[in-house]
Formats: sequence, structure tokens, C-alpha cells
Amino acid sequence: MSFAPFQASTEKHTIAVNGQFLWADYAARKFTSFAMVESADISISEESEELPDSYTGDGNYDKITRVKAVVIDFAVKTFSPEVMAEMSQGTASVRAAATVSDELHTAYKGSVVLIEQPGADTYQLTDEAGTKTYVPGVDFFPTAAGPIPLTTGAIADGSKVKVSYQAGEANVVEWLTGQRKEKALLFHGINRANGKQVVVEVFRGKFGFVDKYALLGKSFRSGGLKFECLADPLQQGAGRSQWIRETYLK
Repeated sequence: MSFAPFQASTEKHTIAVNGQFLWADYAARKFTSFAMVESADISISEESEELPDSYTGDGNYDKITRVKAVVIDFAVKTFSPEVMAEMSQGTASVRAAATVSDELHTAYKGSVVLIEQPGADTYQLTDEAGTKTYVPGVDFFPTAAGPIPLTTGAIADGSKVKVSYQAGEANVVEWLTGQRKEKALLFHGINRANGKQVVVEVFRGKFGFVDKYALLGKSFRSGGLKFECLADPLQQGAGRSQWIRETYLK
């Protein structure tokens, strides 16, 4: 006779979830798109206190455990300026396009003249007096960071030059200039195993620094980010979690 497991329900209870994470400031609760997340793993660490059994000398007589931390490990695959700022405890801003004229620098042959608003592709260079105009490809080589005076060009080593350029609109992230804010997270998606909707609420917590940030690589950028869940005192009622709630439609 072949074996068949007894199942009290027709539900398989298998889960394979895809979807989208959103985030909001904890106080505001205005949820917007967070990032494309490849994986999100929840771990709970605990600490315990044991009372050794002095009656028999064997084992423990009692034990107390308590939650030490609830942490979500995110593998992030898309990087808005706001996400990059959160990873680096920084600040994000949008730099408006601007026309920059006669920005004064000291030029050295073979060295980048680092402009104040990087990101230009064409430059007009003159000497400090503005009477001599230098030629791209002959006197200097243009880069996004700034022009490089050529060793064979007419720009004298250590001389002052005026640089004019068109600075493009850009996202700018300043690392380690911000403060951590409490966040709330929201996930909505689909359980591919049964085609039903899934919603996960993470009521309150704070992000930590990125574990590893792929500044340069052959593949798309990725980053590991930790979110430590904190108890939410606004979640009240018997049997109501102050940490995380998962809802799976049947």
C-alpha cells in the first residue's frame, strides 16, 4: 500500500513570494517605493538566563528567554538617492543645471582640474587674464571631473586658468552628514504558490550602515542593508504584534 499524508486542510501552505517594499517615516506613515529587493531575511536573536538545578546538580531548574533583536537583512538591487543616503547615513539632494563662468583654478600638466560641479563634458578654458583661449584636444583633455592639461599643450604647469562649463542636473549624496530616522516598512506582493496576495507590515525600526556597497563591478550594483525592528507602542490589543504582521490571502 502506498503512503499518502493525512492533511486536515486542502491548503498546501507553500510560500514563494515576490513583490515590492515601500517605506515611510514612522511619524508620517506616507509610504513610497523603497527599492527593488532581491531577498529579505528576518532573524530573531535572543538572550537567556538559566537557573542551575541545585537539587540534583544536573541541568537547569528554570530558564528565562527574551528577545534581544529582530533584524531584517535586505539584498538591495536598485538605488535611489534616498536609499543611498540611508545606506551611508547621508543626505540626498538634486543639483540643478547651471551655467558656470570663469571658475578659477590652478592647472598642472597631466592632472585633473577638478571643477566645483562635476559632470560637464565640454569646457572653455582661458588664462587668468582671459586673453588666451586654450583648445580642447590640443591644450587639454575633457573629463566629467574636469579638464586635464596636456603635457604637450600651452597651459603652463602651475598656472591659473579660468574654466567655464555647463553643469548638468545631478543627484548628489553626501555621506555621513545625516541622522537616522525611524522608519516603517510595508510589503505588498503575490504568493506565486497559490496566486494570492500578500501584505507584510513592519511597524517601526531603523536602518544601519550598508554591509557592503558595490561601488564598482562587472555586474549591477548591489548592497546589503540591515533594518532593526523596534517595538511599536501604537500597536495595542490582545494578540496584536508590535513588531511585524504578515497577511496571506487564502
